[in-house]
Amino acid sequence: MSASQRRSPMRTLLALALTLTLAAPAAAQEVKIRFAGNLPPANSNSRAMEVFKQEVEKRSGGTMKVDVFPAMQLGGAKDNLDQVKSGTLQAAYLSTAFMTGYVAKLGVFNLPFVFKDRETAFKVLDGPIGKELEREMERAGFKNLGFWENGWRHMTNSKRAIATPDDLSGLKIRLQNNSVHLRTFKLLGANPVPMDIKEVYSAMQQGVIDGHENPYCNTLNLKFYEVQKYLSVSGHFYDLMGAIMNKRFYDGLGKDRQAIVDQASRAATEFQRKQAAEDDLKCLDQLKQKGMQVNTMSPAALATFRATTLPVYKEFEKELTKELIDRFAAANK
Repeated sequence: MSASQRRSPMRTLLALALTLTLAAPAAAQEVKIRFAGNLPPANSNSRAMEVFKQEVEKRSGGTMKVDVFPAMQLGGAKDNLDQVKSGTLQAAYLSTAFMTGYVAKLGVFNLPFVFKDRETAFKVLDGPIGKELEREMERAGFKNLGFWENGWRHMTNSKRAIATPDDLSGLKIRLQNNSVHLRTFKLLGANPVPMDIKEVYSAMQQGVIDGHENPYCNTLNLKFYEVQKYLSVSGHFYDLMGAIMNKRFYDGLGKDRQAIVDQASRAATEFQRKQAAEDDLKCLDQLKQKGMQVNTMSPAALATFRATTLPVYKEFEKELTKELIDRFAAANK
């Protein structure tokens, strides 16, 4: 046997190894997902990111890696939204109030007193209306990983307890830069000030604003109790959070990896919703312990707030569609 013949099997094995390496499926290549949020690590939304990370990495056998960035590490909510839209960030969670510029109908969740309780909210979100809105989000370039929540929003301020709309007269109240929210507080007699959450503490401290509105846990975790004395339990807005992914990125994952993302998203959503409800009660108790004066509004007072803000529904009827608003109203009966 010649030397060249003896080397032939070795050449064959090397050639085969090279072929297999070059033809390795995309699934064997590591995928990295950067997932950002604007709330502190203790918030249930930030903890749900961790659940998503654990599920994706476990189900993918480590071929998919998720890096999480809570607490505005990659910017505020609007920054994260634009980053996901452009594809420079793969995923984020944020209030759907920020998304109405891309998906106008998400503005229906911003209407005052839109849900009577969590059960009603989840029934709508997980039903036909939620699916329709998900399709609208996809057309805008976003894959919905789950409708999360931040709880009901309540008013705080440094001046006085709020028991009626008249008590809001002239108060500078920070709001998300959302047309429905701003109009709602204008009707209530306040002076609404749009501002990103990262600027709120210093604005309160310096007297630029008198107050704001947020779920209990945001007020606690962001330490607003240090610069706010009064908490009024109004529950005027339901703070829906969208966990979103860049649609092009999701589409490029392939079916197997999409299934992993979908399964991880369901686990994260289930965790987040359960945890948010539990955290609400704990955070309210802690705010009381921190010295905030908590004013629980009477049913009659809340009815006055609802009546005062009712014109918002009519004013945004064209933008949100009467049909969609009526379906939400029917769900609350």
